[in-house]
Amino acid sequence: MYNILVVDDEPMICKGVASILLSADIAITEIFIAHNGFEALDFIRLEKIDLILTDIQMEQMNGIELIETIFVENPGIPIIVLSAHGEFEYAQKALRFGVKEYIIKPVNPLELIQVTKALLLERETRLRSLTDATFNHKFSFEDMATNRNYILNELVSEGINESEIDEIFTYLGYRFDGPYYCMLVIRLDLTKAGLFENDITSFRDRNLLKYASLNVIEETLEKWESIVFYSSSNTISVVLQFSEEEMNSSTRLNQQTMIAQLLHNHLLTFINMKSVIGISRIKAGIKSWLEIYQEATEAIRWSEIHQDHNVFYIEDFGKHGEAPLKWGGRNAEPIIETPVNQRLQSIGHVISKLDDMIASQIDEDNNGFIHSTIQYIEKNFRQKGLKLQDIADSVYLSPNYLSYLFKKIVGINLWDYVTKLRMEEGKRLILTTDKRRYEISDEIGYESPEHFSKIFKKHFGINPSEIKN
Repeated sequence: MYNILVVDDEPMICKGVASILLSADIAITEIFIAHNGFEALDFIRLEKIDLILTDIQMEQMNGIELIETIFVENPGIPIIVLSAHGEFEYAQKALRFGVKEYIIKPVNPLELIQVTKALLLERETRLRSLTDATFNHKFSFEDMATNRNYILNELVSEGINESEIDEIFTYLGYRFDGPYYCMLVIRLDLTKAGLFENDITSFRDRNLLKYASLNVIEETLEKWESIVFYSSSNTISVVLQFSEEEMNSSTRLNQQTMIAQLLHNHLLTFINMKSVIGISRIKAGIKSWLEIYQEATEAIRWSEIHQDHNVFYIEDFGKHGEAPLKWGGRNAEPIIETPVNQRLQSIGHVISKLDDMIASQIDEDNNGFIHSTIQYIEKNFRQKGLKLQDIADSVYLSPNYLSYLFKKIVGINLWDYVTKLRMEEGKRLILTTDKRRYEISDEIGYESPEHFSKIFKKHFGINPSEIKN
């Protein structure tokens, strides 16, 4: 059963689209209707949405802004754009951000039903087709050991001379114009994976899973300029390319973290592969690959501290000072009892104490981030169009890491906390003032009284008009 969200500032179009879909042979649980981008984001944050149909030209927040925000906050939702003929080229820039299809207005009912069915069916069949193709593949050493992987590993581990760049990339068959690059290093858990989560013990199974993971990653990144390659026994590396135009985009700062989260989710969904992903900063020039590879590798080391998290952006964790030590503390390797190793154990004991001190400092830093976040939210929760990006920017963290920290420390999702403050303030205004519903909804950040009433009933279980009874 599916939940579908229709977004358009023309009520008749929303009702028409909803009516067409409800009359079709589609297993729909509910169709939610939003008349602008801000209302749409509330539904996405509070409901499980399987598919979105959105207009492009809307007041307050247009469809492109909505699509980019969805990509930052929930990148896995497929999107259909409802577009007038003259808007097509403008809408094409959203291709990377979850847009699967375009439907030209006026909407053709048969086309709408066919496209919607096809996308929902694609979600169900993609796992089967991908895993069948992967695990029926005849394993070959050539898949895992090629000149391409060797050369790319040399570039990220040893660097490259400026004079060699053109020759090497001509040989590899790539045209990489950049001029900006980011590195993702994906560490795979090859101990237990696959459809039945079996223990992985054989050489063949491990390498088939690495091949499957590479397929998932390459398919996920088909709309981005990227290079994907094996970088060690259990890691796959990705180089992402960003143009000057993309560097000026409002979503650029979080594209790499959302891409990483999308990769993690797809690996888990399609082949049940657990992973940890480290993300570098974005830097200029192919010569920066050595540095950004080291940053992405360092970012992964923070999984030793945050073992319940899976995406680590170096910019978030640089604020804590030094990265975790590679050994010592709870991750120490057992040491054989010899006179030399006894001395090493003593050193390891000191390092273990340093680990504890670092962990304590990190806890203190994290609590400080969340305290500042709560202060910002309490000051700004009434603001119309408040975004997760705005809140994350206020404490200089990525939305991904802030959301993780907030849930871990406060115990509820960040946006649930924003909604809770809005609802409590709305309730207070109903009980203590004579303000009308539209005045209250406007005061606490909602675009329409009808939308405020829907959220209020979901939160408290009753309508605003019933609260005084």
